[in-house]
Amino acid sequence: MVSRIHGRILHDLLRTFVLGCLLVLGILAIGQLSQLLSQVASGRLPLGVTLQLLGLATPTLLVTVLPLAFFFSVYLVFSNLYRSNEMIAIRSAGLSLLDLLRALLLPILAIAILEALLSLSWSPAAQRQLQAESLRLANAAAQALIQPGSFARIAGGRILYVGESAPGSEHRYREIFVDLGGKGGPDIATAAYGEIRKDSDGGIALVLIQGHRYLGQPGTAGFKILSFAHYRIALAAPGQGASSGGIHWAALGLPQLLQALQEPQQARHALSELEWRLIWPLLIPILALLAIPLAFGGPRGAGRATGALLGILTLLAANNLLVFLKEGIAQGRIGGFPGIFWVLLLLGALAGYAFWRRQGDRPVLPAWLGLLRP
Repeated sequence: MVSRIHGRILHDLLRTFVLGCLLVLGILAIGQLSQLLSQVASGRLPLGVTLQLLGLATPTLLVTVLPLAFFFSVYLVFSNLYRSNEMIAIRSAGLSLLDLLRALLLPILAIAILEALLSLSWSPAAQRQLQAESLRLANAAAQALIQPGSFARIAGGRILYVGESAPGSEHRYREIFVDLGGKGGPDIATAAYGEIRKDSDGGIALVLIQGHRYLGQPGTAGFKILSFAHYRIALAAPGQGASSGGIHWAALGLPQLLQALQEPQQARHALSELEWRLIWPLLIPILALLAIPLAFGGPRGAGRATGALLGILTLLAANNLLVFLKEGIAQGRIGGFPGIFWVLLLLGALAGYAFWRRQGDRPVLPAWLGLLRP
């Protein structure tokens, strides 16, 4: 009988978990998809590239989706057992909540391993590809702005004019004029020629060669003419998400992240990112332990909405605390250990306490709170 009950729970859990993943992933992807589709409609982004960018963002979304979907799938499966009176029959047969929890050990282990692969390996790799593709598109758009014989507005609101392409190279130009838009007065740079170069951080720039810079209004006090050998003008900056020296921490592989822990100037950021990745798979068993007591309800659904509300509020509070602790570690305001794992300890204590009370057929919360009744 125990094996049949465990099989029923696993069957319902798998079905609910898959549907939950698709639902939550779809909700989280709607915002990104709407922004990408607006660029497709304006002709700035091909549909094929849009789908590719959305696919590259999926592993990062799944890091959040899997724990949420697993929590609510466990909640719904046990809630249905309470609502259909099957839980009464199961408990009457001598099975406790701890016995039913054993049915979840295999899915907990499987999902925790999958979550670890996502957070530690697949998501950072997808982030690197996403940044490379986004940078390629930005560079292509920036280079497309340079049309010989016409004016173009580039990054920072500056105005660029290129006279003609230099023979022998498609990235070399002649007769360059740039309005740098100085706040204290006119700021103009000119050069006989210039060329497009890639920066070390992946962006691209137009480098003016052997030119002059005119500061101020001619004929007025303070007017200056400066000569330069090279003057760099950014056309496409590196992708967003970088911090601490331009490092994209979410895109770093695990070996690079561990190496950054040895650098004094990067250790705080590396530690916060490492703890952020580790906590997601560790949360899986705690979320299952929390979902079971919250799923308690009467045969007609009494108390079901209260449990769902408490679960949502708990997850929102835990997420906000995670973000706060991660930023605090990176900025040096919070110690590195326990650091983010404070959320794990607090949520684990809450889940263990709630499960212990339901195991003894007591309300999840003390009676004096008057929120849940057995």
